[in-house]
Amino acid sequence: MEIDFLVQICLIFVLAGLVKGSVGFGLPTIGIGLGALISDIPTAMMLILVPTIFTNMTQILSTGSVASVLTKTWAFLLGAVVLVPGGLWMVVVVPEFPYERLLGLSILVYSLASLRGFNPVMRTKNNHGIGVALGLLNSVLTGMTGSMSVPGVMYLRSLQFTKDDLLCAMGILFFTSTLAMGGSLWWLDRATQELSVLSVMMCVPVALGVWVGMQVRSTLSEERFKQIFLWAFTALGAYLVVFGG
Repeated sequence: MEIDFLVQICLIFVLAGLVKGSVGFGLPTIGIGLGALISDIPTAMMLILVPTIFTNMTQILSTGSVASVLTKTWAFLLGAVVLVPGGLWMVVVVPEFPYERLLGLSILVYSLASLRGFNPVMRTKNNHGIGVALGLLNSVLTGMTGSMSVPGVMYLRSLQFTKDDLLCAMGILFFTSTLAMGGSLWWLDRATQELSVLSVMMCVPVALGVWVGMQVRSTLSEERFKQIFLWAFTALGAYLVVFGG
């Protein structure tokens, strides 16, 4: 690895960690999206792997009630890991398809609608059935793009969690999806010992960014957090539409 590449990837991961610490998501999407501009998607996925596991373990342990979240989301979480290998396999077989632009468009539609007052509420009796279906879709898109936010974050918001429980639920989703993505990268021979070691090293710049982001988040009210959350989601979608491959 050249020094220029290491400096650039460290700066990218500090930025991704800052967003993650502030709103609870965006680390894989920003890290992989920007990282792919100086390498390729499988390499960027591999580099973000350990920091994503580390930050989401921290997020799970430091926010809401794990037991309460799992009671409402276990079916969705099962679906969210099943098809990750299939999605990543599609990227390897058909690399020219604009996966990230499609994902970005769906994010933009949802986030802009939410900012204008669209806020669906999931009924308890439909929760697990719809959760499995959306989880399966989420797992395919995770494998294709490395982003674990759509439609997962949308579904979790519809369950009307508190700020802390929403952050906990997203942490569990991202943690389990990252494990599935890591296993898929090894299965498809896209992981190397050198990238694995570098992924561990990348925990330092990511942790720095997350720490700064958490200081920002601690000053936010529930309503302010929701607005910043949605605007960050909008910016994420716009970025993927413009720069996604």
